[in-house]
Amino acid sequence: MSLAIEHKRRVLAQGVAVAVAATAASKTYSTENAFSSPANARKNLMLQEAALDLDLERLSALKNMAARQDLKRNELLPKYQDYVQRYAESGLNLDNRVLVRVLIWLFDTAQFEDGLELADFAIEQGQLMPEGFKRRDVETFVADAIYDWAYAEYQADRSPEPYLSDLLPRVDGEWVLTEQIPSKYHKLIGMRAMKNEQWETALMHLERSTELYAKAGNETRIKECRKALAKQRNAAGVTE
Repeated sequence: MSLAIEHKRRVLAQGVAVAVAATAASKTYSTENAFSSPANARKNLMLQEAALDLDLERLSALKNMAARQDLKRNELLPKYQDYVQRYAESGLNLDNRVLVRVLIWLFDTAQFEDGLELADFAIEQGQLMPEGFKRRDVETFVADAIYDWAYAEYQADRSPEPYLSDLLPRVDGEWVLTEQIPSKYHKLIGMRAMKNEQWETALMHLERSTELYAKAGNETRIKECRKALAKQRNAAGVTE
């Protein structure tokens, strides 16, 4: 082998080594390239989870509900939402406790538009609710959270729309849920319709509620709706 050929091979080998070193350096973890590779994303997630655990301890130490809500809304959500946004844009799919906790806090603080958008992403990724939840699917959490809020609004004589009706096609059709959940959605919509004397709408929803879950407790309301509709038909008959 000539000296010239040997020299050429050494130069090529050195070039490859430099390129490999440069590639490795480019993948070294930093906040700027936290999502440049799955390995870096996992390192970043570990750091975020460590911070989250400390913040969960801070929340647990607060005995006042208003103080907890204020901490979530004004400090913790802004702190972690940028990370969640960057994670969503990365195209990666990791078991992500931070994403799920942000989802919970959005519903806790009644930020439903952002919460529903993040829920769609979490469902697409197959994320699970934290251990300790009776049902760990995101769909059940979202459906229950919206219903609980909507029922409280109803009791306070405020409108739970558009969220109650907008979510109905999902809870009764798109999502696989226990039958009690879509049943109680229909029941609440029926109750609101009764309050507004929209008897046909009320009857439709109350009957669907009962069809889904026989123990929904709609019997008296259904009778009242049918009585009101019969009265309307009789009155119409007299007028004609």
